Amino acid sequence: METEQVLGLIVLGWLIVSVLLAALLIRKGRRLTATLARRHPGIYESLGRPQPGFLYSARRSKFAWFLVHREYENLDDPELSAGFENYRKAEARLLLVLLVSLVIVAVLVFIVSR
Repeated sequence: METEQVLGLIVLGWLIVSVLLAALLIRKGRRLTATLARRHPGIYESLGRPQPGFLYSARRSKFAWFLVHREYENLDDPELSAGFENYRKAEARLLLVLLVSLVIVAVLVFIVSR
């Protein structure tokens, strides 16, 4: 197998793993918002029914706002608040891992293509 093909497989592998990790995180966020809707339906509705997702939507924006502004801390539900805090941290870790790994993959492509 030639070097370019190996690089192509590395990039494709990185892309597939990145999308899968993001999908797993979104799935976890949807479970959390389903729990929020079940335990606190009035709050969930007043927040605009926040929901994580890949594509831009009003519900996704409301979910990002909910996390960034730590609205989950206002819930009278320590277990659910802890779940959203863990989600927020996992999202930050995933973003960091994806950015660092993207730089590594880009450096590999640059070095090999010279």
